[in-house]
Amino acid sequence: MKNSIYKQKTTSSIKGQSLFEVVVAVAVSSLIITAVVALAASSIQNSSYSRDKTIASNYVQETLEWLRQEKEKHTGLFRSYVINTTGADLTYCFDSLSWPVNPGTCSASENIEGTNFFREVVIPACYGFCSADIVEVEIKVTWQDSKGSHIISSSSELSTI
Repeated sequence: MKNSIYKQKTTSSIKGQSLFEVVVAVAVSSLIITAVVALAASSIQNSSYSRDKTIASNYVQETLEWLRQEKEKHTGLFRSYVINTTGADLTYCFDSLSWPVNPGTCSASENIEGTNFFREVVIPACYGFCSADIVEVEIKVTWQDSKGSHIISSSSELSTI
């Protein structure tokens, strides 16, 4: 008799999960997994953008330093490239750090070798009184990623003497 009472108690105290509970548990788990994956994807995208922004900033700084070195080493050549008497902005596309043959906007094939970055130096047109001793240069590095087009730029005034 004791044995049959024991069996009844254990059998009646065991309860299963209803279908509703299982569906709710799966839905909550799916939401959590989706949120974690979205957060990870966003984090990777932001990390890639930060890396590209740092690389672009380094290209801008590298170009400015190269221009300063060119001014010191080859003053006459430097002046021939940067003194703008055309009445329009001069734009030089630099896929490497050497003077391009002709000014003009960057084409799709003129990215920095092995990268998706475009580097250009703009020498603004001179309006009114302009000094041939100081020239303004604007260095721009652009790139595209899944978030769109981006640009890092810096302006500086360089002495031509």
